[in-house]
Amino acid sequence: MRRIIDTHMHMGDIYHENLNVVFKKPFQYDYRPYPDVFEDLGEIGYSKPLVVPDEKRHNQLIDAAQNHDWERGGLQAAISAMEYSGITYAVNLPILPGHGFEDALAITKLYPNILCFTCPDFELPVEEMVKKLKKDIVRGAKGLKLHPIINNISPRDERLHAAMEVFGDLGLPITSHCGINDYYKKDSPHFKKTNKEYGALYYVLEWIEKYPDFIFIPAHCGGFSGGEMDELSNAVKTHGWKNVYVETSMRGREDIEKMIDLFGEDKVMFGTDNPSTPYYYSLECVLEATKHDPELQEKVLYRNAAKLLYL
Repeated sequence: MRRIIDTHMHMGDIYHENLNVVFKKPFQYDYRPYPDVFEDLGEIGYSKPLVVPDEKRHNQLIDAAQNHDWERGGLQAAISAMEYSGITYAVNLPILPGHGFEDALAITKLYPNILCFTCPDFELPVEEMVKKLKKDIVRGAKGLKLHPIINNISPRDERLHAAMEVFGDLGLPITSHCGINDYYKKDSPHFKKTNKEYGALYYVLEWIEKYPDFIFIPAHCGGFSGGEMDELSNAVKTHGWKNVYVETSMRGREDIEKMIDLFGEDKVMFGTDNPSTPYYYSLECVLEATKHDPELQEKVLYRNAAKLLYL
C-alpha cells in the first residue's frame, strides 16, 4: 500500500482576516466568482510560471489563494481531500495571526495523521516567544514554520534567529516561505504592511550559511520567479551543506525530475501547498516524475519526510 506524506499544507485563514473556518462546514460557491489560476496551472502540470509580472493575473492568483482558504481550509475539507488522494500524513504549517499552534494542535489531537509545526508569535518579547516555542515542541510541534512576508518581519531580525535556534539545536526541521510575491492586492489594508522582498531566496541562504548544521526546507524549492532552484542547488554544492531538503509544492514533472537530479533522491519530499493547490495535481506530477523507480517514488512520497519527522 502506497504511503504519502504531504510536507506542506495549511489550514484555516492565514491572510489576516481572522476567519475561523477550520471547524466550520466546507464552504462552496454556487458558481466560481473568480478565475482559478491554481486550478488552471494544475491542469497543465505546473508547466507555466506561477508568479508573473502581469498585475491582473497576479490579482487573480491572490483571489484564488484567499478563496481556497475559505472554501477548502477547513478540517472536513482537508480530511476528505486526504482520503480521496490517499494521503497518509499531512504537515499543517500554521502562520500567525490567522492560524496558530493552538489551532494546529487541536486538529492533531482530533486527527493524528494531520501533523503540526508551530510558528513564532512576534508580538511576544523574545524570551517569552522562545519559551513558548519550547513548550510547543513538548506538546507535539514537529518543526518550525516561518513566513517573513505575511508576518512582515525582516529575515535578518534577531527574533527570527532566536526562533530558528530553538529548533535547529534540537535537530528539528525549519521551513520558510521562499518566493518574491504579494499576498494582498493594492487596495487591501494589509498591502502596505508587508514586504514581498522578504521572500527572497538569498535571505534563506544567509540563514543556512550561519547555521549549516540546522535542517532547512526552503519552500517551493526556492521560489517561483525563475532560477531559484539552480541558485539553491549551486549554493548547497558550493558550501557542502548536508541538511538542506526541498519539497515539490507547485512544481511540475520536469521540475521534480530536475530537483531529484540536483539535490539527490534522499533530499526531495512531496509537498502541495493545499488548499491552494489540490492534492491530485501535485501527486500526479510526482508519480509521473518517479514512475520508473518504485524505491525513488517511496522516498519522495514518504520515507525522506518520515525520517525528518521521526515517524
